Amino acid sequence: MEKQLILLQEMSNRYGGDSSYVLAGGGNTSYKTTDTLYVKGSGTSLATIRAEDFVRLERKKLDAMWEKTYSADEKTRESEVLADMMAARLEGETRRPSVETLLHNLFPQRFVLHVHPAAVNGMTCGREGKALSARLFPESVWVDACKPGYILAEICRGQLAEYKTRTGKDAGLLFLQNHGVFFAADSVEEIDRLAAFVMDGVNGVIREGKERFGALLSDCLGTPCREFLNSPEIASFDPTLRSPTPDHIVYCKANYAVVDTAVPEEQLRLTLAAFERENGYKPRVVIVKGQGAYVFGTDEKQLDTVKKVFLDHVRVAANAAFFGGYLPLSEELVDFIVNWEVESYRAKVSGNG
Repeated sequence: MEKQLILLQEMSNRYGGDSSYVLAGGGNTSYKTTDTLYVKGSGTSLATIRAEDFVRLERKKLDAMWEKTYSADEKTRESEVLADMMAARLEGETRRPSVETLLHNLFPQRFVLHVHPAAVNGMTCGREGKALSARLFPESVWVDACKPGYILAEICRGQLAEYKTRTGKDAGLLFLQNHGVFFAADSVEEIDRLAAFVMDGVNGVIREGKERFGALLSDCLGTPCREFLNSPEIASFDPTLRSPTPDHIVYCKANYAVVDTAVPEEQLRLTLAAFERENGYKPRVVIVKGQGAYVFGTDEKQLDTVKKVFLDHVRVAANAAFFGGYLPLSEELVDFIVNWEVESYRAKVSGNG
């Protein structure tokens, strides 16, 4: 038993310390025997939890909760459910079990990992997420968004039972819309395999989407040399901010195009054509609303320059917040520099004309 709890601790610490899987102090894990469930306590961090920190509960008492009829009033019902969960703890336990304890107990598999990876939640929070989940992960269960707590566990119980009736197998993969994912297996190695399989699948869709949209932009602009840049700072960057220095105008042009991946291809082409008509040049930087930016160059050298100078613009704008706020070049100065013969010559010499 001690060996299994050490494995649970190690798995919890590993996933809890990986920001691509766990958000802040979220997520929970468990291990079970025939009689006992060991589950992460409420408010405990996966990254630092120790084997002795898991809350021990009697599984028969947890199973018996499904035979009870709880109040129709939400607050009263959740209080009753919590009281029964607390009563299911083994003698001497003082910690409060995870709010998702009932869900952990539903899985017959020994190990359970519940996390909220941003890549997975791109799917669980996506309009086409449910359909994509069925295509990518046919041996999984999808639960539509619902209230957390007892209601969620009750719905999951029904859908897990339906899956077993239909397939003859216990589901080891459960996606919760607008919430996260549960992995269940009889070994940590199998949990790792499942987690890697899911992350590879969703990240593949994300990569394909970025590449597909980038290729479309390249086709529209006639510039195949491109790179997609993404970070929280870029995703929140205001594309209307004027250039901070003349160098930014020389290498990235004075204005950035702004597009939305949700618009039809024809609308995207019209947007970029309108940008070129209004500015007299094709954009070097195309901001994708809420996601990031594509940078373009006629060759790898120019692309690298545009990338570095655009990222510098993002950093300068952020750093200016510590000096009273961002103060860009005035519109008059921008217009002058755009048309200034000296800068036009410098741009041509550097290959950025």
